Amino acid sequence: MNISTISRVSSISLLASAICMSTQISAQDKNKLTNNGDIEVIMVSAQKRLQSVQEVPISMSAFSGDMIKQIGATDFKGLTDVTPGFSVVGGSDAFPRSYIRGVGSNDTGVGVDPSVGIYIDGIYASRNGGALTDLMDIERIEILKGPQGTLFGRNSIGGAISIVTAKPTEDLSGEIALELGNYNSQVVKGLINIPLIDDSLYVRASGVVRKRDGWQENKLSSVKGNSRDRASGRLKFTWYPHDDIEVNQSNGWSRFDEVSTNLENYSSVYPIDELAQVHDDKKMVNGGLDFWGNSNNDQAPLVPILDRRVRDHSLSVDWFVNDGITFTSLSAYRTFTTFNTSDYDGTEYYFGENEGSKEHNETISQEFRLSGASDSLDWFIGTSYSHERNKMDFLIGLFDFGPLIGSNLNNGAPFLEDSQVRTVTDSFAVYGDATWHVNDKLNLTVGARYSSDDKSIHYNNPIQTQGAVNLGGLGFVMPIASQFVDENGIPNPAYQHLDDDWDDFSPRFVVDYKLSDDAMIYGSVTMGYKSGGFNTYPSPATDSGFIVTPDATASVDPELATSYELGLKSTWLDDDLTLNASLFVLDYEDLQVREIVGTVVQLANAGKATNQGLEFDMNYQVTSDLAVVLNGTWMDAEYDEYISGGVDLAGTPLLYSPNFEGSVALDYFKEIEGAGELRGFISIAYKGDHQIHETLEQEAYTTVSARLSLLTQSDWEFAIFGSNLTDEVFLNSYTGQMNTFGLVAVTRNEPRTFGISATYSFY
Repeated sequence: MNISTISRVSSISLLASAICMSTQISAQDKNKLTNNGDIEVIMVSAQKRLQSVQEVPISMSAFSGDMIKQIGATDFKGLTDVTPGFSVVGGSDAFPRSYIRGVGSNDTGVGVDPSVGIYIDGIYASRNGGALTDLMDIERIEILKGPQGTLFGRNSIGGAISIVTAKPTEDLSGEIALELGNYNSQVVKGLINIPLIDDSLYVRASGVVRKRDGWQENKLSSVKGNSRDRASGRLKFTWYPHDDIEVNQSNGWSRFDEVSTNLENYSSVYPIDELAQVHDDKKMVNGGLDFWGNSNNDQAPLVPILDRRVRDHSLSVDWFVNDGITFTSLSAYRTFTTFNTSDYDGTEYYFGENEGSKEHNETISQEFRLSGASDSLDWFIGTSYSHERNKMDFLIGLFDFGPLIGSNLNNGAPFLEDSQVRTVTDSFAVYGDATWHVNDKLNLTVGARYSSDDKSIHYNNPIQTQGAVNLGGLGFVMPIASQFVDENGIPNPAYQHLDDDWDDFSPRFVVDYKLSDDAMIYGSVTMGYKSGGFNTYPSPATDSGFIVTPDATASVDPELATSYELGLKSTWLDDDLTLNASLFVLDYEDLQVREIVGTVVQLANAGKATNQGLEFDMNYQVTSDLAVVLNGTWMDAEYDEYISGGVDLAGTPLLYSPNFEGSVALDYFKEIEGAGELRGFISIAYKGDHQIHETLEQEAYTTVSARLSLLTQSDWEFAIFGSNLTDEVFLNSYTGQMNTFGLVAVTRNEPRTFGISATYSFY
């Protein structure tokens, strides 16, 4: 046994000893303050059966719809400040990237899948961009940390985000809300619940329209960056055709039509506008001036457009066969189309730009599940199939960098290259999970998942008629058919069409034990898997005659992870204090990373990584009017083996994994005689130093958000709220497309935002 293993075992043993000494703990099922002065019970379905958070032997964060409103989260990105170990990054919401415990993917192409699974009403959203919609009429959100393939499904190696929307109910009810804020923010929200047929058929409709002017001022353009223009809607039906059958049908749609955040230059080897190097205000410079000083080649500043349309339809049927067995069918069809543009260098010059990227996705999925419960055993078995088609059409623009190497490529003018990529993925799985109640105190859980994934990719790039004239139709970064060669270096267009398949068996073992009626400890070993993939944009090697070698298009291996976790879930002080903690060790192999080496974009497996840490969350009902919510994560996450572009990055921290991050929130409630109920909520979140790229560290920062509301006796609620109240400035993403030319671009966070709202509800 090596020293590292001994250290981990010792750490786990120490925590186990500390937990076992906590015999005075009192337990219960509550964890959020409500408007009646109690801690709100949040029931979750992480293990495919309804349980309280305190009963689930998994490290997780759960948020009710009420708590989401207090936090001010408009999409799941808004939960990152109050969920240590969870980050969502990206300059554009077209390609958000999620990380949990340092596990995520820096490749947003269609050839690979995300490492954090997102599920909406149990349905896997295969592309994170299609899942990032407004949180409207939400019952709860569960964020589970560590591999979750057995319980949730595909590509949940880092964790899972489960979004559960509200179901229709038997009562006539509704709500309408108006919000106004700075940057001319305007939001209208509404919902209505109608019982169409008593005891049989109910319908629930909800919608939101969100608009806001941009806050980012571009010196060279009148169009401000980071505006909002979004609309979403959902229509749900619940039907009980028989006492033993429940049918739920859901239809959702979403539209984004807005301007994203402009990239800002972080470093450059060239003289550039001094404003392009300032990151602590809302001003920047982003344009299309000719780098060589020829005004005839100047281009208009690129506007970073985000245009997205999402549609989803699902049908779930639950047949309660008897008191102990339930059969579930879940059918879904999801489609989305996203168009976006963005600058890659963040300077006043035209160096490199995404002139237009259009992604279209269609996914059909079917899941069958049989579950049962008895005094001694809770179990489920299931099978699922999904068919996914992706199209990515991408137009990139580059300046004529020929003079840097001695000759023009395009007579000094910018040139364009086009990429057309298609992928098809078929995934099949069989899985199950069973919990044996050995006695009143001890439970043993065994789960497993067998996954089979088949993926094909087709590179259909046209002749680059708008490309560099001196390349004669060949692609500099987007190769055409004649540039693909076989192992012998002979041109072979067949290498444009590739396929591969992978399979995996991932088990899960959990032991949980009640120290008393008030506390539970648990230990688990879980394996995770993310399917292999392909390089979406293989580029030619300029030092090898502009050819694309088989190495550039070869598939990458699946990612594999093994998670070891020891945890405590408990309450104290006559149900007024909940305290949960977990010690985890995550061994991660073959991370799929996108690298830019010289002019070559490639996809590679990054060897091995390890993350070990401690998480905790506490909720203390200080008085009948005040609750304190505290959480935090200590992590030691780094690459054990990783060589990129000849540079050994072993020992480098994993992205978005600070040594410590945490938050504290105060939730205050007071009844005011004759006026109504006053509620105040404030949260303070701290994120320590962390890497946003292997070569770029973001220093620690703290953000503050708050909400103050009054619920009147006539069912009106008036509120004032704000986010990032101290107007903290930090970088949240890194773009390396122009690294080869000595340019690095970044995006910064949103500034202070605030507003007021009025809501009327009827029941």
